[in-house]
Amino acid sequence: MDEPETPAAASRLTPQVKRGLLAGGVVVAVIALVAGVALSGGDDKDDEKAVPRSTTTTTAKPAAVTTTTQPASGPVAPLTGLRLTDLATATRPALAVKIDNLDARSETAVPQRGLPKADIVIEEIVEGNITRLVAIFQSQSPGQVGPVRSARTTDIHLLPQLGRVLLAWSGGNGGVTAAVKASPAIIDVGANAAGGSYARDRSRKAPHNLYVQANDLWNRAPADTPAPGPLFSYRPDGGAMPASAKPAQGVDLTWGGGGASSPVGWRWDPKLKLFLRSQNGRPHLDQDGTRLSAQNVVVLVTPYGQSPADTRSPEALTVGGGEAFVFTNGAVVHGRWDRPAEDKPAALIDDAGAPIQLTPGQTWIELPRAGGATTVS
Repeated sequence: MDEPETPAAASRLTPQVKRGLLAGGVVVAVIALVAGVALSGGDDKDDEKAVPRSTTTTTAKPAAVTTTTQPASGPVAPLTGLRLTDLATATRPALAVKIDNLDARSETAVPQRGLPKADIVIEEIVEGNITRLVAIFQSQSPGQVGPVRSARTTDIHLLPQLGRVLLAWSGGNGGVTAAVKASPAIIDVGANAAGGSYARDRSRKAPHNLYVQANDLWNRAPADTPAPGPLFSYRPDGGAMPASAKPAQGVDLTWGGGGASSPVGWRWDPKLKLFLRSQNGRPHLDQDGTRLSAQNVVVLVTPYGQSPADTRSPEALTVGGGEAFVFTNGAVVHGRWDRPAEDKPAALIDDAGAPIQLTPGQTWIELPRAGGATTVS
């Protein structure tokens, strides 16, 4: 039986994706969210599939922070605004990897691997008010990345702003899988399409143990696949902050509550000139011990609806507009975001009507609901 779509949900889907969802044969049922679903983050059909096992060794060491340097000349990476020495890297397509972020006392996917080398990381809400990450790589080669998890219909609407994008994911229910395959913007390099690049780490508990050798995946892109366009504009070297900027220590984020929902904090470090990330009141570290950090934290207050592929799954409504808080260079700029179409990035406009420019470097995009972001002055 096909899932009936509400008019609002159907209007947000392209014709190709609508056909994909119908082909998935999704059955709509209003199901109580049980604890097991909340902890796993929903309907990850991939988790029982046979994947080769490997062992990852983690060496304990003091937390470090990755800082950014750039050459004096060279091409500019579209997703960071930083100069590069390698033209081939600057012109390759974007690779998006769906990364597990469950961080509950009884079950966790933390620490992850590979996030410090992402150009952009998007944090979205899934079932049980857990968040899942979309790490977008283009200017750096990250090596092993994970734990990799399943896609959601939110991703179908987010990813086209990157042009044609490679998607590394572990699977999903029939509706989501059909929608991914039907999207003209997505090149499927998931575990089912590129299984030789994925392996499970037997030292960690399934389903939070699937990793991908991300560098392998660019070879699977068609030869004419272009690089993404910029999602943001950047201040030039020495460029002044706008008059609308106000000093800020950072931002606290909540996702709606629940036993597995993990609050996040970002705090400005004036010596490192970075915002440092914490989760559940602890420094958020990558698996190699690196503290997660960013030059920019872009908070886009986002409405959520119900996914047409699963009644339990929220879907971020990322086409439209809303309130924005842009944390950059130790300050916050308040304004709004406006995204007219799926194949366009959101324009960031401050309260004075001027475009908001970011600091060149890594950016995290946070998608909380209204009331989920609190500026720390």
